[in-house]
Parts: sequence; C-alpha cells; structure tokens
Amino acid sequence: MQMSIIAKITGFFKKNPQNSEKDGQLKSHFYIGKFVKQDNTDIGESIGVEGKRIIIKNPENIMSIPIEAIIKNAENLIVGDFDREEATRLGKEWADQKDMLVFDDKGMLVK
Repeated sequence: MQMSIIAKITGFFKKNPQNSEKDGQLKSHFYIGKFVKQDNTDIGESIGVEGKRIIIKNPENIMSIPIEAIIKNAENLIVGDFDREEATRLGKEWADQKDMLVFDDKGMLVK
C-alpha cells in the first residue's frame, strides 16, 4: 500500500512520538538540562517537566511553558511565542508547590 505525498508530508511534520510515554506524559530526559532560546535570546534553562509543560528557570523567575511552544528540541530548546505572563504565574505556582511537604493525619509524609 502506497502513502500519498500529503500523508508523507503530514507525518514528517508531526511531533516525534518517541518524546512521549504511552499515557501522554512527556519523557522528561528529552527536555531537562537544556538552554532555552526564543528569538536567538537565552531565556533560561529547562529544569523540569510537569504534565504537558516545561519548567524553565532563569535569574529573574521560573516559567512553565506549554510543550506546544517548543519549535525545536535539539542541543537547545527553541521556543516560539507563548503567554509569558501565564508562564510566569504557573512557574511560581510550581515553585511554591515543589517546596511544600504534605503529611497525613498520622504525621506520615505523603508528598
């Protein structure tokens, strides 16, 4: 069975399925520890993955950007446009939650 040229082109530009797990979660090792650039400007370093968002740390703040904003994932992560205000807000929420310890009613660490 031959594929049409349109099907081949569409398949070529789809996101790489190897970058996600079967449950839709991202494989974090493909995204962590890379410098992140937007318009040839360094905007930080990727430090984590939460759901379908990449956590970016820079000297001013922490941002959580959607995976859809990533244009290229190679030696560096190249990102396009994203809502910087929302990314900063979600990054702050992530930073606040990661430092929070949760205990059950018996005093055992839950999270």
